[in-house]
Amino acid sequence: MKKLCAVDELAEGSAKAFDTPGGGIVLLLTVEGPRAWRNVCPHQGRSLDFAPGEFLFTPTGLLVCPHHGACFEPGSGACTDGPCQGSALTAVPVTVKDGHVWLAPQDGADRR
Repeated sequence: MKKLCAVDELAEGSAKAFDTPGGGIVLLLTVEGPRAWRNVCPHQGRSLDFAPGEFLFTPTGLLVCPHHGACFEPGSGACTDGPCQGSALTAVPVTVKDGHVWLAPQDGADRR
């Protein structure tokens, strides 16, 4: 497992970007806990940050793709508005242990 950050480094309504062996991810804090998504909009495969590690949110807390305005629900990854409405971000499994967010191993992945 790879340690991403301490849980207290996250705040609702903001996101952090991380590079992982499987590609870039976006880590968000939701009321259900930390959620991670591939840093790829399903509309055209472009990144969700407008500058490295910088993300946009609506006043109601939706993550916004800066390229075409698609809006995503942070907890489910569902696109609620914009050109990819009805699709969703790709989830990346994370877990919380000892106050830190860890990238969870996936089937067949190194579990050290």
